[in-house]
Amino acid sequence: MALSLNKLKRLEDAGLTELFDADRKLWTAMTKDAYAYTRKFVGADVRPDDVVPTLVPALEVSDRLRTFLAARKLTQRYWYEWFGELMVDRLWPGLN
Repeated sequence: MALSLNKLKRLEDAGLTELFDADRKLWTAMTKDAYAYTRKFVGADVRPDDVVPTLVPALEVSDRLRTFLAARKLTQRYWYEWFGELMVDRLWPGLN
């Protein structure tokens, strides 16, 4: 599911857009890897929603993101998916 304005506002409120901006190189590398992996199986017609499910498992074990979420007591699992949607949304023009 694509990043909606509601999700974006909640990500901003939680400070996750600032985290993205602060560690843009890390998130870009992860997103490019997820895109390349997805493209191997989907082909050239990869869509943003195809990349997010590939990206989420990597985010769930990312020490940087886990530490950030824990410090803010953001324990809900949807933060990983929403952050992945943010990453793909912001980086999509440079991926395809």
